[in-house]
This record gives sequence, structure tokens and C-alpha cells, in this order.
Amino acid sequence: MEQRARKTRYGVICGVVIAALAVLSVVGIYQFRRAERLALAVENQYVHSFHELTDYVRDVDVLLKKSMLVSNPRQLSALSSNIFMQTAAAKANLAQLPVADLDLAGTSKFLSQAGDYASYLSAKVIDSGSISEEDYKNLEALSGYCETVSSHLEGLQTQLYERRLSIDTVTGITAHAEEENAPSFGSGMENIEKEFQDYPALIYDGPFSEHIETAEPQMLKNRLPITQEEALERAQSFLGDERGRGLVFSDEGGGRMETFAFSAREKERDISISITRQGGLVYYFLEHREVEAETLSVEEAIGKAADFLQAHGFSEMASSYYETSDGVATINFAAMQEGVILYSDLVKVKVALDNGEIIGLEAGGYLMSHRARELETPVLDETAARERVNSHLAITSVRPALIPLDSMREVLCYECKGSFHNQNFLIYINAVTGKEEKILMLIESEEGILTI
Repeated sequence: MEQRARKTRYGVICGVVIAALAVLSVVGIYQFRRAERLALAVENQYVHSFHELTDYVRDVDVLLKKSMLVSNPRQLSALSSNIFMQTAAAKANLAQLPVADLDLAGTSKFLSQAGDYASYLSAKVIDSGSISEEDYKNLEALSGYCETVSSHLEGLQTQLYERRLSIDTVTGITAHAEEENAPSFGSGMENIEKEFQDYPALIYDGPFSEHIETAEPQMLKNRLPITQEEALERAQSFLGDERGRGLVFSDEGGGRMETFAFSAREKERDISISITRQGGLVYYFLEHREVEAETLSVEEAIGKAADFLQAHGFSEMASSYYETSDGVATINFAAMQEGVILYSDLVKVKVALDNGEIIGLEAGGYLMSHRARELETPVLDETAARERVNSHLAITSVRPALIPLDSMREVLCYECKGSFHNQNFLIYINAVTGKEEKILMLIESEEGILTI
């Protein structure tokens, strides 16, 4: 009887185990197949993005060739706008590919520059109705590179169609192929990147123009490098005895302006300051502390900031716009030359509104751009500039200003300030050509005045 009961329990246990194994097998098969489907879906998305990339680059190649043959300015403008949109779409699809471990900076830069150059040409033909021989040469160079890239992409596309190549959704860049020693997707993209090792520089008015990437800080030219110890002395001198004595070295900064960074940590103060390695100039300074009840007006804060800049070697500076937040006024100053405001030479000063103490300075724009300019002689006078402004703007003031374009090239303008529908605007009229260069809207509130 007892033996029969044990056999019965054993049979039940075996049945439960078998059933559990069966369930686990079914679940395992389901999960495996689900993972396969997900992997396939991801790979299909990658393949779709690659095909889209190939098609867009092919279209750009065709449009660039058309641009070299068209003679009608309106048609060239339309083609240029189309190139800009197609290169943007190509870049978006390039970003979707699983190539995070590959350096495709050259390919991405080419697409950016091709689109941006087309946008530059579109604006140019609208202004002058024609482009130069140098522009045609640049178009020809861009077309040549685009044709090469398109050829490489179409080669990879053919291999994908013929299933001699696939995009690995796991590793991202290593593609597997049915044939041993067949080229991988990653190596194919690397071959495209190699085409840009000798990619020439294009100099033109666009945000991806080569001269921006290689621009030198004007204030650091011909200045000798200093040591970390010398940088500490410069920082302490700038901050004064009380705030500067606790500084210790914290880091080194790279980029266009290499810096030595120092900091001081106290109970009520937290100070950071950066000094340029070349020349030993103050690049950045910020103090974190609790600001008590506000006692200063913005006008008084601007006066405090102006005095501070004058005392520290920033002469002939004019305040422009400001913002207040948490008891601190951040005021923008720009250098002046011969009565012209130089908007590239920007310094931002932070003033505590409880006691007028200067608790921040950011001088990157000033260090990058400040120098004596050879200002052009205006062709237009102030009256002629006013006449170029849309009559709907009620002009309240006009002053000369040197403004940077997106390319960082500067143009001498008249800054025409006025109101429209109870909103203030700034319109910049080129003092030489009369062209309307830029329109900004002033955002004015209790917190400050900013531009968009």
C-alpha cells in the first residue's frame, strides 16, 4: 500500500516536471523566435536607412551636376535649396546606421558642407544674380567627391541586395557575409571615409566653412605660454587677496584656448577660474554664493560691471543686453572702436544685486575676436539706411555696428532699433551694400532684455 502511494507520488512529480519542461521549452522557443523577429526588424531598419542614404547621395550628385550647367539664377536657387534638403536627409540616415565605433567625421562633414555651400550659393544668387568662377570650381570639387561616395554606396547596396553582405545588428559595425573573407559593411563604410583624407578646404560664408574650424584666438596671437605656477599668480591677482588665496589647481582645458583651471572651496563661497596657457589671460571666472536681498538696480549693476572691466584692462566697452535671475544680473558688453560697437568682442559679467560684487566673467568671445579692425568706409549714411528698413518699423534709434555672420565674417552695418506691434526689433542694414543682413526681436521682461 505504502509502496503504491510512493509510486503514485513519483508519477505525479514526474508529470509535473515533464509539464514544466514542456512549458519552458515552449516559452524558450517563443522567446528565441521573438528575439529573432526583433533582430530582423532592427536589421531591416538599418538596411532601410542605408538604402535611403544611398538614394539621397545619388540625388545630391545629380543636383550638383545640374547646378554647374544652369544659367538662370532662379533655377540655381531652387536647385541649391533642394541640395540642402537632400544632404540634411542623407546625414539623418547616416546617423541611423550602427556605426558608432567608426569615425565617419569626414563623410558627415562633407554632407554638411555640400548642403551648406548650396545654401550659401542660393543666398548669393538672390543678392547678385550670379556666382563666380571659383564657386563653379567648388561645385565641381563637391560633385567629384559626391560621385565617388555615391559609387561606393551603390557598391555596398548591390552586395546587400545579393545577400553577399548584411548589417550586423549586434556588433553595430561588423557585417557578416555568407562567403568567407567577404568584405564587411564596416570596412565598406571605412573605405568611403578614406576618400576624405585629402578633402580640400572651402572658404565661403557658411557655418561649416573651413576657416571657422581653424580660427585662432586673436587676443592670444604672438603671446608666450606661461607655467601653471604663473597662471595661479595671475588668477590670484585677478581675484584679489581674500578670494584668491585659497585657489588650488583643478584641471587643464583643451580646445582652441588651452587653459589652467583653479578652484577654491569655502563654506560660503565656491570659486572657479580659468587662465589661458598662452598669454595668461582670464578666460572664465565664476563664484557661487547665496545672494541676499536685492538692493541694486540693473542700471547700478551695469555701472559696477563697467568699472570692473575698465579696472581689469577691458577698455572702451559698451553694455548691450542683460538678464537677471536669482539675484544676479548677467550683462553683455561689447568692445567699441571709432564709435562702432563690435558685437563679436563679447564679455559677459555677472553682478550680485545684494552688494554689487562681481561674481562672474566669461571672456571667450572677446579673446577669440578682439583686435583693431580696418573698418570699411560706409557708402550709405544713416538716412539712407533708414530708408532701407521696412516702413512698418517705427525706428527709434540708429547706430553703427560690426556684426558677425554665421560664417564669422564681419560686416559693417547700421543697427536700426524700432517697434512693430508693441514689440521691439533690431534690423541690420549693410553700410556698404545696403543689404538687410539680419533681423532680431528683443525679448523684454522684468528679468532682462535678450534677442532672438
